[in-house]
Amino acid sequence: MDIVFIHGNYPAQFRHLAAALGQSGQHRVIFLTARDDANTQPIPGVTIRQFQLHRSPNAGTHHYLVATEEAVLKGQAVLRSLNALMEEGLNPRLVISHGGMGLGLFVKDLLPQAIHIGLFEWYFQPQTTRWLLAEFGLNEQLQTRMRNLPILDELNSCDIGVVPTQWQKQQFPACTQQKLRVVFDGIDAGFFHPDPDIDHRSIRLEGEELPSPLTLDPDTPLLSYATRGMEPLRGFPEFLRTAAAALQAIPKLHVVIAGRDRRAYSYDAPSHGGSWKDRLLDELGEFSGRERLHFTGLMPYVQYRSLLQRSNLHCYFTRPYVTSWSLFEAAASGARLCVNQTEATQGVVQDPEHVLWVDLDDQTTLTARVIEALEGPPRPRCTMAAEHRLDASLHSWQQLVNAALTQSN
Repeated sequence: MDIVFIHGNYPAQFRHLAAALGQSGQHRVIFLTARDDANTQPIPGVTIRQFQLHRSPNAGTHHYLVATEEAVLKGQAVLRSLNALMEEGLNPRLVISHGGMGLGLFVKDLLPQAIHIGLFEWYFQPQTTRWLLAEFGLNEQLQTRMRNLPILDELNSCDIGVVPTQWQKQQFPACTQQKLRVVFDGIDAGFFHPDPDIDHRSIRLEGEELPSPLTLDPDTPLLSYATRGMEPLRGFPEFLRTAAAALQAIPKLHVVIAGRDRRAYSYDAPSHGGSWKDRLLDELGEFSGRERLHFTGLMPYVQYRSLLQRSNLHCYFTRPYVTSWSLFEAAASGARLCVNQTEATQGVVQDPEHVLWVDLDDQTTLTARVIEALEGPPRPRCTMAAEHRLDASLHSWQQLVNAALTQSN
């Protein structure tokens, strides 16, 4: 069977599913992506092809509709690439696309007999979008509602919609939810797993921004945080304020922050060149223990896993938005977790009673509870809920695909 994956990024959420189908020996698998360097990360059994937009949105397009025009342009680019593949003899029976950006808008127009499954991540609601923008007034609310136009049309045109979590499904209008199935992306529990001996040996952490490897002895308390972007959406200001207080209160404590100084989803800081890291450090000023605060930048995956396994307390904070893979990876690694209580963070951990739950909007109590946890006896380790394992995800995808193909015959 000919199968086509479509994603602006590569391999993104489709890494493991594309690999499983490509290596089965039963299918011809094509991955369409906008990335021009995708061939540097080959997946056995998967052929990579690139699509390109022929232009950008017009400068005169109403700003409410720029995202819609861009979605149409992406849909056209994908359509041209699919048509070229068909002229080469490809006959796609299954198309799996990353939904919401326009990539799958016109798939069924060209391939009416194919099964089209769209993976959707988010539907923009006013009460959650306000965390993505520096200002959120009526104008931004209207623009947000119009941003949903290509999402709704793409969901309407595909045969099946998939969302990673129940929380993400709940963001969509009630009238569309019957078309959505919950299948998580899947965490490789063969890689992210607890290390029962890590507390009894020194660890050596490396990162692109560390001047030299950081060695931490077994008796060194460690507070950690990992993020794609240092921004308010992921509770970075609240964490850094807490970290500064903890460093002053606990003389031997080290704090490790993994990730780059950037914003991944929301907005720049209003000063300091847009850097929330620089703005917060300036706000905090000089404080005792500053030399024990380590910003690693990106870390090798093995080092990142060691950080999660070893940390005396690993913090994951988020405002209401898509839940980061890092929370699932931390739980799979048996991390001792501190998490803010929100709908986005529910259902990830098998044993929620082991989590130190905090409120991002109460900085004083948050800081006090983190310091208390670090000064007290070792906290229990967490376990990731079984349905978030990669093998469970692949099994759910296989069932979904088989059912869809059976119904189409």
